[in-house]
Amino acid sequence: MEENFDIFNLDNESFVKQEIKTKDDDEFIYKPYPELGKDGVYKSLIRFLPNITNPKKSKIHQYYVWLKDPVDGANHKAICPSTVGKKSILKDLFWKLKNSASAKDQDLSKSFSRKEDFYSLIQVVKDANRPDLEGKIMIFKFGRKVNDMIEQQIKPEFGNPSNPYDLFDGKNFGLQVRKVGEWNNYDLCQFVGDKMPLYIDGSPVERTEEGREVVTTFLKTGPLDLEKYDYSDWSDEENEKIMRIIRNTIPDGRMVSEIIGSSSDSKPVSAPASVDSFYEDANNRTSTQESNDSENEAPAKATKAPAKKSAPSLDDLYNDL
Repeated sequence: MEENFDIFNLDNESFVKQEIKTKDDDEFIYKPYPELGKDGVYKSLIRFLPNITNPKKSKIHQYYVWLKDPVDGANHKAICPSTVGKKSILKDLFWKLKNSASAKDQDLSKSFSRKEDFYSLIQVVKDANRPDLEGKIMIFKFGRKVNDMIEQQIKPEFGNPSNPYDLFDGKNFGLQVRKVGEWNNYDLCQFVGDKMPLYIDGSPVERTEEGREVVTTFLKTGPLDLEKYDYSDWSDEENEKIMRIIRNTIPDGRMVSEIIGSSSDSKPVSAPASVDSFYEDANNRTSTQESNDSENEAPAKATKAPAKKSAPSLDDLYNDL
């Protein structure tokens, strides 16, 4: 039992987003889609659970970009290196195009727009839409709005803190998902009731050795591969695929080096480019200030560097973001 003891003594900081390949048809993904709910609203009650295989990875965060190859129409989900604070060609291309004086470039920046998701294990407490799921452990994919609600419970501005992932003193979460425009809206979701223990088969778990064994056995009945959604460095194959899509996306035969503001003496990118070669060429940058919203990148205003000063380096850009 000692190896699993951390799930009963959770470190709150592990659940707060730090500043610094998945399948959507996964059978364990919980899908509270408005279209599946009564009168266009999906209502259910869930309970966030710690990850028994790695409690510090009970909430997986990722930035990603949906890339579409204009040549063959193939789609590719690229987990952005900015997820873990690394420099990202996808992020840099987005801002370079977004801050361009060309309207076409600004529109093209949407091809590299970064989005954000979080993944956690949950217990479905009550779901009239899918009663067959009640009591089961699923994987819940959610956005920043729900994540903010989790963090506000852990570090509230007022009142006492509560860790939603705590097995004995957590809270249930009421989902109420509706459609606003083209997007699923989570504004009406909220944590409900007082702190309470997890219920398994209709009975509350107790803070005893026997209770810990019951919880451990229960958690092992759910998905044990939550970390497959975590960031990992691109393989050589994925790197080639991403660079190919980038080259195919840039119109009129322009080279990637032109888009990223390469120096005049750099060689044209005609052979398969790598992320490393991108950073070797990217010496002239426009400094921008990044701002994120819950699902998409917020617009940024272009800034002009003083005429007599050289453009900031790539490291300067990241210091400003």
